[in-house]
Amino acid sequence: MVAHAKALQKATGIKLLWGTANLFSHPSTCAERHQSRRPGLCVCRGQVKKALDVTKQLGGENYVFWGGREGYETLLNTNLKREQEHLAIFLKMALDYAKSIGFKGQFLIEPKPKEPTKHQYDFDVASGIAFLRTYGLERTSSSTSRPTTRTLAGHTFQHEIEVAASQGMLGSIDANSGTSSWAGTRTSSIPT
Repeated sequence: MVAHAKALQKATGIKLLWGTANLFSHPSTCAERHQSRRPGLCVCRGQVKKALDVTKQLGGENYVFWGGREGYETLLNTNLKREQEHLAIFLKMALDYAKSIGFKGQFLIEPKPKEPTKHQYDFDVASGIAFLRTYGLERTSSSTSRPTTRTLAGHTFQHEIEVAASQGMLGSIDANSGTSSWAGTRTSSIPT
């Protein structure tokens, strides 16, 4: 697929804005989360490694971590601090790997409130920025936002963009139609 994508890039002149890994739809990964230490997490880490390799090969400008599993349903079986520390370790491992393969793009965190867990660690742009700063990741990562997920957080798209921009952490805008079709998607990357 990479060779085919490269050929299409060459033929059309279209560049890859960002790459990502789908860590939330396959049965082997949908129950796993980055903050987990369970053995099944190796599948997630392997997918991120492969997606980083492909993003680098296709000249991607950014790598996006789409949320969805970074949170919890109940505190009855959750050690919040430990899980956030594990998520930070995971992100640092991904950054180290990206550096080792020469990927120079920025890492983007896309908050996904209530998709599907009740309490997300990256509920909105502000909580995502707080997480990055808490774990010393703010120099290597920025925020990306899209309209459809902002309404789940009770914010407007404009609010989330302004919060990220005011903190110097607006990395990308994913302004899509919110449908299952990628037709009509418009994205832009903001250099940091």
